[in-house]
Amino acid sequence: MPKNDHYVIIGNGPAGNAAADTLRASDKLARISIISDEMFTFYYRHRLPEFLTGAMDADALTVRPYTVYKDNNVRMRLGQCVERIDPADKTLYLKHMEKVHYTKLLIATGGRAFTPPHLAPFRDSLCFMTRYTDALQLKPRIHDAQSILILGGDLISLNVQQQLLKAKKTVYFALNPDSFWPLKLTPGMAARIQKSLEKKGVASCVAGDIQDIARRKNGKLEVTLDSKCAFTVDLVGCFMGLTPNIEFILGSGIDTERGVLVDDRLRTNFPDVYACGDCAQIYNPALKDYWVSVGWHNAELQGRTAALNILGDNKVIKPLKQGVLEVEGLKVNTSWWKKF
Repeated sequence: MPKNDHYVIIGNGPAGNAAADTLRASDKLARISIISDEMFTFYYRHRLPEFLTGAMDADALTVRPYTVYKDNNVRMRLGQCVERIDPADKTLYLKHMEKVHYTKLLIATGGRAFTPPHLAPFRDSLCFMTRYTDALQLKPRIHDAQSILILGGDLISLNVQQQLLKAKKTVYFALNPDSFWPLKLTPGMAARIQKSLEKKGVASCVAGDIQDIARRKNGKLEVTLDSKCAFTVDLVGCFMGLTPNIEFILGSGIDTERGVLVDDRLRTNFPDVYACGDCAQIYNPALKDYWVSVGWHNAELQGRTAALNILGDNKVIKPLKQGVLEVEGLKVNTSWWKKF
């Protein structure tokens, strides 16, 4: 590869970091930049619930310290937001008006919290957590709260529930049927999950919508659901899955649907632009359709594969089984790719 190559990776998660490691191992001379809009270095996102409740400190969240990037001659650019891409000119436009030119680009931006349209009117009364900054801001409120209602059923909500119980909080759970996509939450499944929650002291119901949230004079929230269930709590956490973090791509000409559309070699419709991880939809020639994959291991595998192809290889990424989770004794999938 030419000595003046500049590999730019947008995203500082497992996919982006695996790609950076692979690129540097094979190309000792090229410039490598990782650009992230987060201020915190590479961390274990799935362990945020432990940090939220005080069971883990920030240092324990860190996958690798900042010094590792310096030692590997990888430029880490934290707290910098990409506003748009010009793939024809191979240029990124950052929020602070800087232009960054690249020779090869990898988009690995993951996902952000999704708010279904029917919950939008109540957004100011809801808490969300998908990033370190979310958890940092929410942490003192969790500390002061005694009762929390969880809306959802995705991976994060289930982890949060477990940690809140360990922290001796009173937890209520409103199971949202769409949060178990692609599985259908049947009445039988719901009954078994609720029975398991009940054994843990968690009152629950099945509800797809909020009818009203009213704040009482004592500061507590009275939440009425469409199932006619009502809870009075200190906080309401909304965990309805993630949506791909690709707003900055729209209008660039790069093909998108729910996520960035790529072929089985993780290439977009523009030369030298690749995408992987939770933000990518990967074409499967056998199915003649796009598939998605969630989970840390899958993201790392895709990051390594994308990097090898950036370096000139021709690796095909094969569909892996989506992460199946044990949810109160039942196997279900996360809702990260549910399109409401």
